[in-house]
Amino acid sequence: MRSGNLIPAVLAALVLTSACGDNAPAEGTASPPVPVPTLDQLPAPFNEANLDAGRQAFGKKCSSCHFIDRKKGHMVGPNLNGLFERGPAKASGYTGYSSALKSLGGDTWNPAQLEQWLEHPRVFLPNSNMFFNGIGDADERRDIIAYLMIESRKR
Repeated sequence: MRSGNLIPAVLAALVLTSACGDNAPAEGTASPPVPVPTLDQLPAPFNEANLDAGRQAFGKKCSSCHFIDRKKGHMVGPNLNGLFERGPAKASGYTGYSSALKSLGGDTWNPAQLEQWLEHPRVFLPNSNMFFNGIGDADERRDIIAYLMIESRKR
């Protein structure tokens, strides 16, 4: 091949290989990182949460089954990093999802859905694998969700 034809040939090869789909993110992986919001940037009522109380409640009620640090793997439950950027039952590499959660569908978790899940997991989604009695206190749920809305986006 003559040197004058080399650049167009390389460009054509790059275009063709980029269309193969090998560079697409795996199912369940988060898209590009979402900026980490501050408490004031969260929607109401989460912008009125006590993040320290949310961190403590997460530590007491959630951390025995879930990590939130992206550098850690899964536990009994999936890692919650990127939670709000993925749909239910979509944590990459986690295989312990129930059929009930897999059938829930949706492109992403949202705070209102998580609120219902945490209040009464068995009412929200009968036959799920999450053995948890729920959090009856609305302020405690708000604090945990606000904490997750911020911490789950840290990369």
